[in-house]
Amino acid sequence: MQHDDPYQLLERFDELVEQLPFIVTTRRMMSGYVAHADGKIFVSISRGGLGVKLTNDLHPLAVSHPGARRMRHLEGQPESRTYVTFSDDDLKDDAFVLEWLTLAARLVQSAPKARACKR
Repeated sequence: MQHDDPYQLLERFDELVEQLPFIVTTRRMMSGYVAHADGKIFVSISRGGLGVKLTNDLHPLAVSHPGARRMRHLEGQPESRTYVTFSDDDLKDDAFVLEWLTLAARLVQSAPKARACKR
């Protein structure tokens, strides 16, 4: 699997989705894909890797893992403030990936619902 091939990463993600304890949907977005957990985006898949959406307080823990980094959706773009990617070796480890996917999904599911702007 190539870390920068969104199609291969989507295939890998699809292998794991059945093991997650919530409903997951994916859709194409710009140069990659996003995945929703019960309607909220928790994963971004692009040439920058398979990124899990995390809160700021969890970024230090995630990036302390060898090979982890803040996601860059495309080469030359700034680092993401919300998404973290892991190494190719980590992406081969079902238990590791499922743990982070579940955490990311739980975080977005528990986030307060955005309020509509009143005009």
